[in-house]
Amino acid sequence: MLTQTLVATALLLSARVASAQSVGKMLVNDVKNSGGDALAIWTAPFSASSHDWLLAGAAAGAFGISMLVDQPVSNWAVRNKDSGFFKSFDPVRRGGKAYTGKTIVPPVAALYVTGIVLKNQNMRDIVTGCATAWLAQSTIRKATYLIVSRERPDTSPNDPHRWQVPGDWNNWQKHSFPAGHFANAVSCATYWNERFNLGWWGVPVYALAGAIGVGRLADGGHWMSDTVIGGILGYAVGREVARRSLERYERRNDDNRRAEVILTPDRGGTYFGFNITF
Repeated sequence: MLTQTLVATALLLSARVASAQSVGKMLVNDVKNSGGDALAIWTAPFSASSHDWLLAGAAAGAFGISMLVDQPVSNWAVRNKDSGFFKSFDPVRRGGKAYTGKTIVPPVAALYVTGIVLKNQNMRDIVTGCATAWLAQSTIRKATYLIVSRERPDTSPNDPHRWQVPGDWNNWQKHSFPAGHFANAVSCATYWNERFNLGWWGVPVYALAGAIGVGRLADGGHWMSDTVIGGILGYAVGREVARRSLERYERRNDDNRRAEVILTPDRGGTYFGFNITF
């Protein structure tokens, strides 16, 4: 009974608060928040602290160390690409049903539309946060292609050090660095885990992201070090977008949570009361 009461109360409160929002306002706010989050990611180096630069240096070190195993890992993955282990990743590998975004876009779009209809901000945040993280880190990756290019393992199977400066925007086979599919998956997985505190539910979410990264090794799409730096990029961006989204969530709660003392004349006397809105 208590649970039913709480749920009913929550629905009534959410309906009262959300009713003031028009569809247009919700769309404008979502776009504004996403744009602000992406811009904050892109301009982060200009406001980075010494701690941030230390983490960036650690990421560069991890990338450098992982380069030592690029060739042996690639050889192992390609040699065993048809094994049962790698076959289990077929849906997210090249040519698989979930390799591109075509399969995930319809349900994600439906979820966002449902969030608009129900005027549910959290439901919309599930979609917009992932999309923002994807956009933010994808832009960084694509800018990297203009600066430096690296050939994929299936193009240069015996030489992981085929780099080119400046980069090559048009040649997809030179976009090995950093790993794009893996960065996309990790950025969304991290956002969802950090923003909604998934707990144990975060395990399968990260496992799916990991399967995408491993599958790309077997496809000869990326070297191990590309996968490492792609994962770091996705994690950092997803976590920052989640942090900013949580701040907005807490501000919304603060705006809707207030307490007041009521002192007013009532039938020749005075009415005294205490009202809490949450």
